[in-house]
Amino acid sequence: MAQATDYTLANQSGANFRAELNTILAAIQSANSGAAEPTNPVAYMLWVDSGVAPALLKLRNGANNGWITVGDVTAANLGLLTAATAASTYLPLAGGTVTGDITLGVGRSLVFEGAVDDAFETSISVIGPSADRTITLPDATGMIAFSNAAQTFSGGQRAAIETLTDGTSIATDLALANNYVVTLGGNRTLANPTNQVAGQSGSIFIVQDGTGGRTLAYGTDWEFAGGAAPTLSTAANAIDRLDYIVRASGSIHAILTKTYS
Repeated sequence: MAQATDYTLANQSGANFRAELNTILAAIQSANSGAAEPTNPVAYMLWVDSGVAPALLKLRNGANNGWITVGDVTAANLGLLTAATAASTYLPLAGGTVTGDITLGVGRSLVFEGAVDDAFETSISVIGPSADRTITLPDATGMIAFSNAAQTFSGGQRAAIETLTDGTSIATDLALANNYVVTLGGNRTLANPTNQVAGQSGSIFIVQDGTGGRTLAYGTDWEFAGGAAPTLSTAANAIDRLDYIVRASGSIHAILTKTYS
């Protein structure tokens, strides 16, 4: 490793001239290698920066105000792509087939240019997840529905029916589903649901067990026409349907349709 103060040979005695020339030649031989950048650099000067691990080959930029890292001097081909590795390992700009996972760095997005190369693009980004998340696309052709846009669905839409746990007080978490079913094993109270959000609607199927005669009271958030809570069908195995819509948190409008079996 060697560096020279400059590459200008001054008039001097023979011994000093030879010593300075040898220093310059050694710097040229070692590409100005050293832990610190060469003094008095000039545009396009080479420097092997041995102050980092692995050592890096750097090139002085054309403005002579910084260094451009070329590659790792400990790696084959300075760690740069060859035509063969580029063809087998990296996608060309024209596209190709990826055989492994694609991982975007923190805060990065997928950006799609439109039909015209202009200032309007579509970006796909994610909110920083608190755990691993998976998005699964269906085996179908279609369009993605957005929650803030008017939609026309050409296929049948359906919501799962969540089974509620029977008990003295029946709890309902409206974040789990829209539709629910519960079989009454005694006189019960349908408690105020958690996670009420204005606009959510659905149905609760209320089933009498094989004994029948079960009654159902309601939490204070349940509101019925005329202010009176409805009475259930009492026959064994009877099924009533309670339809609801959340007007606001703490106010759920509901209507009971009786005896489906």
